[in-house]
Amino acid sequence: MSDLSLDTLDIHSTDLYLTRGYPFAEWDLLRHESPIHWYERDGIEPFWAITRHADVLTISKHSEVFVNSRRLRLQSIEDDERQALSQRIRIESRGWDPDEVSDFILMDDPRHRAFRLLVAKRFTPAALRSLEGHFARLSSTFAREFEAELLAAGRRGETTDFVKGFAEKLPLSAIGEMMGLPDGDWRRLKQLTNVMIGAPEKDFYREGETRNEAQWRAVEEMTDYMVGVVHDRRKRDRKARDLSTQLVHAKIDGVPLTEQQLQGYLFVLLAAGNETTQNAISGGVAALLEHRDQLELLCSRPDDDDLIVSTAEEILRWTSPVLQFARTAVRDFELDGVTIREGEAVGMWYPAANRDPAVFDAPYRFDITRNPNRHLAFGGYGAHFCLGANLARWELRAALRALIPVLPKMERAGGPERCPNLHVSAIHRLEVQAAA
Repeated sequence: MSDLSLDTLDIHSTDLYLTRGYPFAEWDLLRHESPIHWYERDGIEPFWAITRHADVLTISKHSEVFVNSRRLRLQSIEDDERQALSQRIRIESRGWDPDEVSDFILMDDPRHRAFRLLVAKRFTPAALRSLEGHFARLSSTFAREFEAELLAAGRRGETTDFVKGFAEKLPLSAIGEMMGLPDGDWRRLKQLTNVMIGAPEKDFYREGETRNEAQWRAVEEMTDYMVGVVHDRRKRDRKARDLSTQLVHAKIDGVPLTEQQLQGYLFVLLAAGNETTQNAISGGVAALLEHRDQLELLCSRPDDDDLIVSTAEEILRWTSPVLQFARTAVRDFELDGVTIREGEAVGMWYPAANRDPAVFDAPYRFDITRNPNRHLAFGGYGAHFCLGANLARWELRAALRALIPVLPKMERAGGPERCPNLHVSAIHRLEVQAAA
């Protein structure tokens, strides 16, 4: 940390995340010396960097002051401009309304609340409890398949990729089934979302194609697919239980959602429903393999439901799959003695908040018995608390239960390898090998 300074530290360059992972040393310095820090660098619009747990909570709970609609994510000016251009072209080419917000995450209350409530009941613990057995069966099947793949690779003296072999399968299957999407489409949809977050999906790229060009093409294909889902569901019985049909026939204040709103909603459900949970599973297994004492503790008590729950919560704290969200102040607000002016943006860094020593004893110790564990992996509560938090928790617990017989047979062989993404952890590869 002695080589770092507040004037020169870098928490926004995607290449650093790609090569180094999370910049915990930089976040620690900020939290210690300037927890509400005006971050101004070339190539990115300035913002207040928020690294303290209490401050993230305060901002999240004041959604009437800090809004989503003006700036949701921190990224380079170049990326902002490119995405705005591609969004405008995509909307205009389909004859949609350029002033209509397609993504309900970009909305603020009361409109955000109205859109969120359309499917909120499907993500409650009571609703998901009926799927618990199904999640368990899926996880067990995927774990057995992965174990066979792991051992076969070991006999050949090779490694295998845990992300492709296990981590991406359960979240994709769960949200795909809930949305009523044909299972034959899941692999392609997963590939599209991977490309959008920067994963090097070689089978997708055309010769000479840049990452930006591939991402644009993936967005176009995903949009066309979701529009097709909308048209298909409009022909179906509105009593069907899948989320896609439910949304297509839903109304807000007596008005059905437009095609533009529906495709945006469906895309958010698909992407948010698999990317973050996949990264939690991948990062969690990487942590268990690195901290063998915790792995052995978990595997020694396979029927201890409380330990499964606390392990899942510690994995969520430790991995913090979502890096950051931004908000913009619509009026002046004093945050612990610092005045945030109207129009200024704040960036909430969740992994930093989840290593705050004011909240977590020994924050850099991976402890699957940690209790309490007031992590902010799903955001800081308030109006924009993650809609799929319960689903992610149930999936992660199911994955852990299924993997307990397999984990002792695994060792890390490299990685994790990440995508150049400033919003999500985006682990696209985790090489493992059969234990010696």
